[in-house]
Amino acid sequence: MQRKILFGYDYTDKEWVKLLLYLFVGGTAALVEWSIFYVLLHFVLFQLPLSLPAAALIGTSLAYCLSTLYHYFLGNILVFNSGVRFGKGKELSLVFLVSLLGLGFNLAFMYIFVGLLNWNPMISKVITSFLCVAWNYLARKYFIFKE
Repeated sequence: MQRKILFGYDYTDKEWVKLLLYLFVGGTAALVEWSIFYVLLHFVLFQLPLSLPAAALIGTSLAYCLSTLYHYFLGNILVFNSGVRFGKGKELSLVFLVSLLGLGFNLAFMYIFVGLLNWNPMISKVITSFLCVAWNYLARKYFIFKE
């Protein structure tokens, strides 16, 4: 088991600290995702002949994939023990598989909120992110990084 030490504090066996750090990692990943989504939606995708729901779904997909990479690397540093259960390549593949399912949830919620309910895309993105946090944490903790 890899030791987890932050600012001299060993939290290797402290699950509540890991959960708080996961929420920090997830929170910053959400900020990364929302920022990318906003830039794509307002400065890139609106320049294309796309409907608002289509632009929101494309922006969601791209932003989600980029924030998943950020989340994977920072999560491995602060929360999970990378390479313990699976090799790095398989582990990253599993993270993207879990994230692909999470992206499916994201796209479904965005379609409902923006496409069917005609909500504001940015507000819909934030709500959707919060709805998907539990899935991401539990799937990573018990399916990928379980020791």
